Amino acid sequence: MTRLKAMLTPASIAIVGASNNYHQNTGRVIVNLQKSNYSGKLYLVNPKHEKISGMTCYPSLSDIKAEVDLVCVVVPYLKVADIVKECVEKKVKAVVIISAGFSESGQAGIERENELKKIVENSDTMLYGPNAPGFYHFAENWGISFSPRFDPKQFKAGSVGLISHGGSLGRAVLDANEKGVGFSYWLSPGNEVDISLSDCFQLLLEDESTKVIIFIIEGIRDEETFFRLLHEAYLKGKSVIFFSIGHSEISRRAVAKHLGHHENYAFPLDLITHPGLLKVDSLNEIVSVSWLIDTYKMPKGNRTVIFSWAGAISIYLTDLCEKYDINLPPISEKLEEQLKSVTKVDKEFMNPIDLTTAVYNDLDILTQGLDLICESGEFDNIIIPFPFQVDYENEILSRHLVKKMSERRNLFIPIFMTQGYSDELALEILKDAQYPFFFDEQVAVKSLGLFLKHKKIR
Repeated sequence: MTRLKAMLTPASIAIVGASNNYHQNTGRVIVNLQKSNYSGKLYLVNPKHEKISGMTCYPSLSDIKAEVDLVCVVVPYLKVADIVKECVEKKVKAVVIISAGFSESGQAGIERENELKKIVENSDTMLYGPNAPGFYHFAENWGISFSPRFDPKQFKAGSVGLISHGGSLGRAVLDANEKGVGFSYWLSPGNEVDISLSDCFQLLLEDESTKVIIFIIEGIRDEETFFRLLHEAYLKGKSVIFFSIGHSEISRRAVAKHLGHHENYAFPLDLITHPGLLKVDSLNEIVSVSWLIDTYKMPKGNRTVIFSWAGAISIYLTDLCEKYDINLPPISEKLEEQLKSVTKVDKEFMNPIDLTTAVYNDLDILTQGLDLICESGEFDNIIIPFPFQVDYENEILSRHLVKKMSERRNLFIPIFMTQGYSDELALEILKDAQYPFFFDEQVAVKSLGLFLKHKKIR
């Protein structure tokens, strides 16, 4: 953590290349930092301006007499090397280079990148980037970002750390913060001239608030270090969610043009079987597993029940549970008799539980049935499908489900199965509660399976 500490806890920040054009990166970085909860000194550097937003604008970094801990560089690539030299001379601790135009742009860019390496070699100045989208520090509600949509005061801090290659996929996952997924940090070191993915990994390993670490990566340059840290994460009880992209011949060429990773091989994801790794296949799965871990922390156990009033839906979900190694133990005779009494249906009940369409005649069957399941103590996890669009049934179930969620006796997997528009009130009720809910049944059941694996890791 010590290497990145200067970047994440700076007492002063200078933005080199700052401008008053808030529709460009050079201006948005200022605005976004001002929106943040950052309370340190802020300096602006641009010889073309005397003031920006009422703040003094210095001609150069050396004209700032005070110490500067962090410098954010947003100048054209041909000027970056000179700025970095100034940073080394001024003994700046950390430099975030947002500017692009380096190894991702070809041979000339590779040479420019090598020059940056030589400048900081044997110095106390660390480089994050170039071609980096920035970073977010959720616990402190601030970050370096040129995103047009950035509201750090609304950040929800939590236990999920995210490391991504590039900004777009990273930000797509970070949008889950609005749902209620709590993050600790987002780190995206661009072309990794100095600070690497492994440095970011080390930070999240040492951070007490981070319990699960997400990787969205295009390749790994130092595999030995990565796997050593992966095993260290396992020993610490931290799950690593892993999503690898860039596996086809065309996509590997695109990787070289994105972040300057010119290695002509894809990460062999299928060959990795480390017990600390939770491998996922989509952003949806990343968010779903992370949301479960951040909300419920740890599974109570692996005894799972499907609670439904739609027979075919419950059978389909049973197949998925078997596919993803989720245990569906039988219900007790006592619980079966209680369900018969509540539903007034003369049938044998089993797991999966099908209350039948008797719920249409008496909505209390839904709530009483769910109460019986929860109070029985026979199950740890309850999968609850909302099979299709119905008004009162889904709304009543959703309200009661939120009440049960707040009691924290069981883990719930609500799944909206409809293939139409999901705009009913039942969904809004769950959204407001900010407990995990799902639209894709495969993702929901697989995520529960991975969450149960997280318990084994812990």
